[in-house]
Amino acid sequence: MTTKIEHIERVRLDREGRLRSNGRIVHARVDRSRLNSPAAFAPDKDAPVLTAREISSFRRVKPLKAIDPSVVRKRLRMSQTAFAHVFGVSVRTVQEWEQHRRRPAGAARALLQVIDREPEAVRRAIGL
Repeated sequence: MTTKIEHIERVRLDREGRLRSNGRIVHARVDRSRLNSPAAFAPDKDAPVLTAREISSFRRVKPLKAIDPSVVRKRLRMSQTAFAHVFGVSVRTVQEWEQHRRRPAGAARALLQVIDREPEAVRRAIGL
């Protein structure tokens, strides 16, 4: 059996609220046996339905400011190797950060922020 792969050029909702792609109606693949189960109609406490007013009240979260890992490490008076071993990061990663070939992102940036502000708390949490 061969499958024809098409390039999706345009996706939109038509007047009846159906999703269309390249002019064709897109049908959702649904396990219909689950549609009539009680769970399908039960309210979801983890993901409540929000009103437009509630959604419009949300504000953008400011990203964490950029932090220089070498400043944090030097403030703690640690070598790259010691810093890497104590805080569970590879030595190569610390070197890449400090030589500006890579930037810490996501959880690593958050961890560096906490290490910068409360290094002893991080040591206690890690078990050192």
